[in-house]
Amino acid sequence: QSRIEKLKEGAKAHLAKCEYAEALSCLDLAIDLNTSSFKLYRLRAITHTCLGNFEGSAADADKVIELAPSITDGYYHKGYSLFNLKRFSEAAHAFQEGMLINPNDQVLKQGFWDSIALVSQSRSEKK
Repeated sequence: QSRIEKLKEGAKAHLAKCEYAEALSCLDLAIDLNTSSFKLYRLRAITHTCLGNFEGSAADADKVIELAPSITDGYYHKGYSLFNLKRFSEAAHAFQEGMLINPNDQVLKQGFWDSIALVSQSRSEKK
C-alpha cells in the first residue's frame, strides 16, 4: 500500500471518528504527494465542510471540477459550500453546472432551487 493510500485511509478513519483536524492533516500530506487526484481533493472538501471552512471546501471543489469535470461531485461540493457562505447566486450556478452533466440528480436540483429561492428572497429584501 502506497504512502498516499495510507494517508487517505487514515483520513477516512479520522473522519469516521469526527477527528476532522487530523483528517485534514492526512489529506494535506497526501495531496502534497499527489496533486492530480480528484478523489483526494473531494475528500478534503468534505473535511473542510465538517470543519465549517466553506472557503476551503469551495477551493477544493474547484480543483475537483478542474481534474474531473465530467463528474458531479465537484459541482455539488462547490454549490453546497457557496450556499453556506450565503453566495446563493454562485451556488445556484454551481448546482446548475452539475445538472448539465446529470439532469436527473435530485440533490443538485434541490440545491439549485433552494439557492434560487434565497437569491429571490434577498433581492426582494433589498427593495
